[in-house]
Amino acid sequence: MKQIIFLGLMLISSLTYAQSNKPVTVDLTVGGTCKMCKERIESTVDVKGVKFSEYTLATHNLEITYVPSKISEEQIHTMLNAAGHDTNKSKASEEQYDKIHSCCKYRTHEHKEGEHEEETEEHNHDEDDDHDHKH
Repeated sequence: MKQIIFLGLMLISSLTYAQSNKPVTVDLTVGGTCKMCKERIESTVDVKGVKFSEYTLATHNLEITYVPSKISEEQIHTMLNAAGHDTNKSKASEEQYDKIHSCCKYRTHEHKEGEHEEETEEHNHDEDDDHDHKH
């Protein structure tokens, strides 16, 4: 009888482990305004355990596929916050938000209709770059 219980527990634990290794895809809402934000968001989640990520500026949607045994959704939100971006589940601190470039200030940035549809310019900045940018 003990052997049957032991085998049953082993089967349950192996099934649980197998499920935690199966990739999960979720959609997160992440604040951003420009191509530089898109690049920062995607590079932030380019870590071990993340299999795929794509950020869409127009919808502020981050589609991300990750392996829960290697990284949690909570950790992903925390990393995005640390990079200065709010998500649908958590907000970046003022200190984290203040570190992003002034043209990336999505909390106060207003867009005109179609503003990001024709984004063709490379969007690179220096740390001390204070000028306004068309994007």
